[in-house]
Amino acid sequence: MVPTVVDLRLLNGLAARQHGVLSRAQAREIGITRSQIAQRLRTGDWRVVCSGVYVMAASPATWEQRLTAAILSHPGGLVAGRSVAVLHSFEGVRKSRPEILMPFPGNARSPIARVIRSRHFDVISTTRARGFVCTTVAETILTMSLRENYITIERCLDDQLASGALTASDFAPIFERLENARQRGLPMLRSLVRERSDDAYQPPTTELERLLYRLLETPALPRSTRQVPMNYPQVAATVDAYIPNWRMIVEGDGRRWHTRQADFERDRLRDNAAAAAGMVVIRFTYRMLKDHPEQCLQTLLAAGRWRQSA
Repeated sequence: MVPTVVDLRLLNGLAARQHGVLSRAQAREIGITRSQIAQRLRTGDWRVVCSGVYVMAASPATWEQRLTAAILSHPGGLVAGRSVAVLHSFEGVRKSRPEILMPFPGNARSPIARVIRSRHFDVISTTRARGFVCTTVAETILTMSLRENYITIERCLDDQLASGALTASDFAPIFERLENARQRGLPMLRSLVRERSDDAYQPPTTELERLLYRLLETPALPRSTRQVPMNYPQVAATVDAYIPNWRMIVEGDGRRWHTRQADFERDRLRDNAAAAAGMVVIRFTYRMLKDHPEQCLQTLLAAGRWRQSA
């Protein structure tokens, strides 16, 4: 049986909405027979993306097309991780292999996507972004924390908080759900969110300085000077520490996250003035110094090596 004009309109409309991609089940549902599918594949009008998923050859190849194919190959799945970050335009996140979320246990194999499985799939919060059903911003950052480093997660978190797309309280149901979980990246995310909550602990200046100066006393680092006045042309300031050998300023930031956001312009003015004078500024928050001192040390050493080789 030859498809009717109405069938072809349905087919083309569906493909247009799905970036030129459709599944075998969708094609059969609108009346395309198995032999007609085979004929389109033989003539090259369609091509196989993966088992049971086709793309119209005339459709331009795009990342959205690959993402659609990944979802159609795992019915019931959600767009997740970095793919959602791209859909929501997270700062610094680029298009890469599609990532989808599926229930656990389940088939975690896909030739075209990274499949993430969750035991909490049925209670994960969802939304829509650019036509795709996906995890919410908070759930997305949780999923990304499984394999992304501290700097990436902090940047994404701060970017979304600053834009108003997210609040620290959005993580409350997630942390409650994972109260007893030993999930990779979860302690890091808890720490970052806790620092950004309205009742975040604000350390005394003496406690922050103790952590900072303990770090700077590490034998692997050059000698530093504490509380150094810096008189830039645009602004005068006293910095927490200065490493002359590397022309490096090191600051400990004990302000609440909301306060740091409010002081963003002033901080950038000071940092730019230091850069114009040939210096580099490294800033550590209280949580970074307390919970990740080794990472702070490695940051200083890496920056120092770069300064010496420049």
